[in-house]
Amino acid sequence: MHLLFSCPFAQACWIYLGVLWDLSLHFDIMILRVRESFGSIIFREVIIMAMWSIWTHRNSIIFDGGSLSFMLWRRSFIEGMNSVILRVKPIMKDKINLWLSSLL
Repeated sequence: MHLLFSCPFAQACWIYLGVLWDLSLHFDIMILRVRESFGSIIFREVIIMAMWSIWTHRNSIIFDGGSLSFMLWRRSFIEGMNSVILRVKPIMKDKINLWLSSLL
């Protein structure tokens, strides 16, 4: 839980995405609350890609001698979301593109 939700770097990533986790809640309830507050059908894609990007960024630091960098994480996240766009239905593509444009 710490790596993906409560470490300062992960918290900065989630804040950037507009996701605020209530770590005092049971995991299932925490996910449901964030989904409700996120308010978009792209919630699952965003959360999974954000977690994957945090995980792979951490691995690059540990195994490849990389450095902690919000900009590298952000680039990885956006590239991942652009890959997701290639496989989703058109309505989802539009929603993801609109949401991504609001981040820039």
